[in-house]
Amino acid sequence: MELNDNNVSSDLLLSHLKRERPVCFRPEEFFEENFNVDAFLSLNRKSFTLDSLKKDLENYSTTIQNSLVELINRDYADFVNLSTNLVGVDQSILKLEAPLISIKADVDIIKKSIESEIICISDKLEQRNSIKNKQDVLHSFLKIQEITEKVEKLIDCNAGGNENLFERVAREYSQLKFYVNKYEDTSFVKNISPRIKKISDYLESGLYISFTEGLQNNDRNTVTQCLRVFTTLGRVDKSEQLYAETLISPLIDKLISREIYQRQGLSAIYSSLLAALPDATDLVLSLTIPSNENELKAFDFCSNAVFPAIVSKICTKLPAIFGAGDAQQFHKNYNETIKFIGKFEKLCQYKERVTNLRNHPSYKTFLSKWSLPIYFQIRLQEIAGSFEYQTLTALTQDKAYTHPDFYLPLSEMLVMCLSRVWDDSVFLKPLAHRSFKLSLQFIKRYRIWAASLPSESSELVLADLTKVVYDIVKLSNQIPEVLLNLVKDKIPTSSETESMINLSCSDLLSAIPYIQEYVERIVLSQCTVHTDSVQEVPRLYRRTNKPMPTEALPYVSELVQPIKGEIYSSILPEVYKREWCRNTAKQLSTCYHKAVADILVSLKKTEDSLAMLKRGRRQASTTSIPTPSIVSDEEKTRTQLRLDIKVFIELFTEMGIDDVEEFDSLTTLVSAQGGK
Repeated sequence: MELNDNNVSSDLLLSHLKRERPVCFRPEEFFEENFNVDAFLSLNRKSFTLDSLKKDLENYSTTIQNSLVELINRDYADFVNLSTNLVGVDQSILKLEAPLISIKADVDIIKKSIESEIICISDKLEQRNSIKNKQDVLHSFLKIQEITEKVEKLIDCNAGGNENLFERVAREYSQLKFYVNKYEDTSFVKNISPRIKKISDYLESGLYISFTEGLQNNDRNTVTQCLRVFTTLGRVDKSEQLYAETLISPLIDKLISREIYQRQGLSAIYSSLLAALPDATDLVLSLTIPSNENELKAFDFCSNAVFPAIVSKICTKLPAIFGAGDAQQFHKNYNETIKFIGKFEKLCQYKERVTNLRNHPSYKTFLSKWSLPIYFQIRLQEIAGSFEYQTLTALTQDKAYTHPDFYLPLSEMLVMCLSRVWDDSVFLKPLAHRSFKLSLQFIKRYRIWAASLPSESSELVLADLTKVVYDIVKLSNQIPEVLLNLVKDKIPTSSETESMINLSCSDLLSAIPYIQEYVERIVLSQCTVHTDSVQEVPRLYRRTNKPMPTEALPYVSELVQPIKGEIYSSILPEVYKREWCRNTAKQLSTCYHKAVADILVSLKKTEDSLAMLKRGRRQASTTSIPTPSIVSDEEKTRTQLRLDIKVFIELFTEMGIDDVEEFDSLTTLVSAQGGK
């Protein structure tokens, strides 16, 4: 009934809403589960005023009240029947109350009884577990006593000792140690410990003697038995240490010494080691093949015995090889060492053993002994020092220097330095990242040097600066290919590597605008010196009988000559030559335009003054005297300027510079007054 009422109420309200929908809001918003009053007001007040919103809400409230009244009137009979049907329900509830209380009391009694039984059973289980633990301890003590007595009898009966006895005793001893380790803090174990220690000493001393004799005699059976015993006892590391002390150390003592190093070099020592080690390790390596079927696979004599012994002897007897004072000798020693390690890894035969070798502390310690950072600093000072010295004298060296690709020795030095960094006599693989960074720094240093040239001196020769630009362009084109060829066999190349090289070369080109600005400024100053000659043009024709000009004056070619001589005729690449000429032509045309404009303004003022004077004379004279038709001095000056500007533009056109807007401004300037 309640569900139906809710559905009817909602339908009724919605029907009223459809008939009388408010203007300011959607009535359906009130039926949403996440309806929020503040959010509702904040949203609607942006579009409507509070008064209109209030009015719509009041109308909506009236609609809801009317709907509720209509709903009650329609279902009034159902509401009356509901109250009638509830008569007598309270009496029925009271009749059920007493039986329910009685049932609850019975359940509580049963629950308490079960809980007490559970506690009793738990106590008995704990007692049982305690007894079982004591039985286990007693059983272990008995096993300890039994095994100890058994091993002691075996030792007494076989006082001489043999490999089979050692193996039997080792198995029993291993089991004995299992029980002893579980109860080592008990008084029983402490009391029997001296007897166990005696067994351990007997086992170790006899085993070490047998293992040593087996290695020295190359007795395969004896060594195998001993290795099994070491495995049973969990003393694999001790056997490897014993092997290094008894067989490997005496061998390498003969092969590694300071005298041999001084006479024959490090490569001879490594060669003798590689020649002697296969015979010395053949037996143990063949017995300890790392396969699942081999019970001796836990041993790794190459990684844990042979290599640490070699490293220890080298560090003790030949510490000088790790010093980088003699960079050339250090480079040779390091490369010989890396080759030796590579060949030694082949002696390990299996990838698992090679991995163990590379992860061994002695391997990492040996490689960390080499003073690679110091070596790099020495090489850096050596290579960068020569480059820095070259930057100080790059533009003051012998002018007779010639090179098929470059005009400056510093440019050749840059390529030589890059080649030197990656040369086989200098490069070391662990320093690859530093070498690559240094290569990029050399390029950056060249760029900084080139960009700083205009600010370092005011006496630079412009021809030298054009050589710098030529070499920069040449280097930016050559270095990516050169550097990639140098590094491709040294480091893994990728698109990121190529991108970094190309970016550095692009940055190299960014030095050109600094040089361009300086050259254009100096050339323009050389050109504008001759703009003063423009002011002399009116004086050439003032109060003279010179004929109408037919050719340009000499100053025009002098205006353009610095651009033609310093830029157009230089060794600049064509694209830069054209751009620099155009930029300088624009600036020069602007200066020329200003000078011509000043002259034209002056001519106009002169003509206006003469015209006013002539009008005054005509008014004072009673008779009209015809004026002869002659060309004025001002017109001759304008004609001369037109000829000069025409030749000025033609000179640039001969250089291929004809797309300059300022040329049109000059032509327009003199054409505007052409008829005057």
